[in-house]
Amino acid sequence: MAHPTSKRSVSPLGRRGLLAGAGVAGLGALAGVALSPAAHAADTNLTLPVLGPDDDWAATLARTPQVQLVAGAAYTLAAPVDLPNNTLIEGNGAIITVAQESMGAFTATSKVGITIRGLTLQGRTDDTLNAAANFAHTAIKLVRCTSFRITDCDFNYWLGAGIAVTGSTSDDYFSYRGHVQGNNFVRCYFGVSFADRAEYSLLANNVFNTNRLAIWNSSGNLTTTGNVVVNCYGAYYSYAKTSPFGAQTSDNWNHGAVTGNTFNHSNGSGGARWTSNAAFPIGGVSTDPGSGVVVDGLLPPTFTGNTLWYTNIKANNHVANQWLLTGCALSNLSISATGTNPIKILGSQSNGAANAPTLSGNVQNVF
Repeated sequence: MAHPTSKRSVSPLGRRGLLAGAGVAGLGALAGVALSPAAHAADTNLTLPVLGPDDDWAATLARTPQVQLVAGAAYTLAAPVDLPNNTLIEGNGAIITVAQESMGAFTATSKVGITIRGLTLQGRTDDTLNAAANFAHTAIKLVRCTSFRITDCDFNYWLGAGIAVTGSTSDDYFSYRGHVQGNNFVRCYFGVSFADRAEYSLLANNVFNTNRLAIWNSSGNLTTTGNVVVNCYGAYYSYAKTSPFGAQTSDNWNHGAVTGNTFNHSNGSGGARWTSNAAFPIGGVSTDPGSGVVVDGLLPPTFTGNTLWYTNIKANNHVANQWLLTGCALSNLSISATGTNPIKILGSQSNGAANAPTLSGNVQNVF
């Protein structure tokens, strides 16, 4: 059952204190993976019921959709938790694991006002690097949800995605208003996926490290800003095709904004990367788009003020009159384009002429 809370139960703990909490000893052996984000329990948490590790999630959320978890405690889910309207989960640095790799942690369909923050979602204990995709093993899957917020969470070792957001042409997709902000994604097959009209949402200030693919975006009007992507074989893919989380064969593909991000070391020259089992279904065909930033067959995003080192950019038959790469740092990488519409580089810098981008196909360096 959900228990009344006290000031003591929500006192923020340092990372050392959280790692010493109940059920964390086995997970603590995972070197280099953050197991518990700093607890950001606001004073208002004092009024939230506590959902304990042995409590029934469905029964508790049916009584009160707004709960907090025990600081630093470990929770193992036997089945995915279906989230109701106006869910608030204050994680307080708790750790969520799943009983098997054929399931995810949290799901919701056509819900409003879901907020999840301050959790570690741990897909498994074994390293995922170079493992094959298993898209059922996705931490949070939101379908046709409105006004959601996922913030200050760590997503580690998921063979599907950390977060998958899917929309629908049947909805008022101008009003999805989703926020995915301030999270870490470590060694997941996908970090995040936005597909099927999951429009007008914000992906901001997240850090992606050593994922097979950091960002999949086949939705329209996604603003992607302030993110750090490092050692991810795929940095950003956007295709006018179906995908593991997107079923639409025609859509309002992309034309969002990719601004002020860092995309480094997709090609190598950094730490460990995902170099095996890189192909996954795109348009119903097992495909490896290659390293770096890839757009294919759609209106590409506004691409301004980004920093790319050792991370290629490739456009296959994009449908803008021209795709402008504006005010970017572009060093130790290649830029290529096929089709009749060019890529144009406006105002870039690199680490000297020897490390300037290699251009191929329909690419023009304007200045």
